[in-house]
Amino acid sequence: MKKFNDLMSVSSEIENISASDAKKKLNDPNVQFIDVRDKESFSKGTIGNAIHLERGLLEFYLADGSPLENDTFKKNPDKEYVVFCGLGGQGTLATKTMKEMGVKNVKNISGGIAEWDKIKDK
Repeated sequence: MKKFNDLMSVSSEIENISASDAKKKLNDPNVQFIDVRDKESFSKGTIGNAIHLERGLLEFYLADGSPLENDTFKKNPDKEYVVFCGLGGQGTLATKTMKEMGVKNVKNISGGIAEWDKIKDK
């Protein structure tokens, strides 16, 4: 079995940003936040106008020709995408997947929505 630290080592292969840096992008029309948590967590609240792309189905949302394909990426290839999850792990893996599947400008919020909640009202 792969160890957790080995799994999370992909963090060095993606761009991570702080919750504070992400907050500065919240109202930028050229930035789209993506919530990769499960449906229940998303329904309890998210960041701004984030779209929900659950981590477990991410490849199906991104794959060209998939019945679940989300055309956000085709229609907006030059947008910046800011990914987050609850604590940062799923966001890290999702960001890596998105990058591998051809999304060019994608970043992960380090620490996920938990870090966001610490700074959102400041």
